[in-house]
Amino acid sequence: MAGFAREHFATLTLSILLHAIVIGLLAYGFVTLRSRPTPQVQPAIEATVVDERRIQEEAQRLEQEQKEQERQAQEERDQAEQARRDREQEQQRLDDLKQQRESEEKLAQEREQQRQQEEQETKRKADEAKRQADEAKRQQQAKAAADKKRKDLEAKQRQESEAELKRRLAEEEQRSAAVDSGQLAQYVAQIQARVQRAWIRPPSAREGLRCIVNVTQLPGGEVVGVQIGECNGDEVVRQSIEAAVYRASPLPEPSDPALFERNLKLEFKPGDL
Repeated sequence: MAGFAREHFATLTLSILLHAIVIGLLAYGFVTLRSRPTPQVQPAIEATVVDERRIQEEAQRLEQEQKEQERQAQEERDQAEQARRDREQEQQRLDDLKQQRESEEKLAQEREQQRQQEEQETKRKADEAKRQADEAKRQQQAKAAADKKRKDLEAKQRQESEAELKRRLAEEEQRSAAVDSGQLAQYVAQIQARVQRAWIRPPSAREGLRCIVNVTQLPGGEVVGVQIGECNGDEVVRQSIEAAVYRASPLPEPSDPALFERNLKLEFKPGDL
């Protein structure tokens, strides 16, 4: 109600003023009518009728203005309401656009993340494939190098074996030739004679002494091992023979190097005791 009064303050004020004027005119006509002589009654009545018609016309005009103002006010309210609805619709549209944009941006971010993940996965697979290929190549190269080294080693060993075989065959042939010529017998006889000369006969030695002596020597004739095999002498005799072999070191060298034997088997059989 207070809002309505504020909106139509001017109209209400004008209406009250007009009603006051009408009441004043009516009061004036009534006073004038009573104060004038009787013959003048007819003009006063006519003036009053005219004033009432003017008042009615003014009241109608004011009513029309009030209605027009109310219509305009209602129209303004409708326009304001429509504007409010338009603003709400516009805000809703903007909110929808914002939400749509945010959804699109989120979808774009998700797609970008997925693209980056796919790129990273593709790169990882490519790197893994390259690493496996490099590893396979390295293993293949290592295998090829190992095969080559093994083949080279086998070839070298084969060559060395062939060379050793040839050398042994040559030595055997040379040894056979030396044996056939009697040089081996002379070489063994020289060693036996040297050992017998170095032997110190113990009292327990008896006639017919015969012992097999296994001698290990180095090139140059140095004796590094003596073992008495089959022997008909006692322990003292055995020890005396072993000591004689060591005293005979270095043993005589063969006239032909092919006759050298690292492990010699000698027969110790001294002459007259």
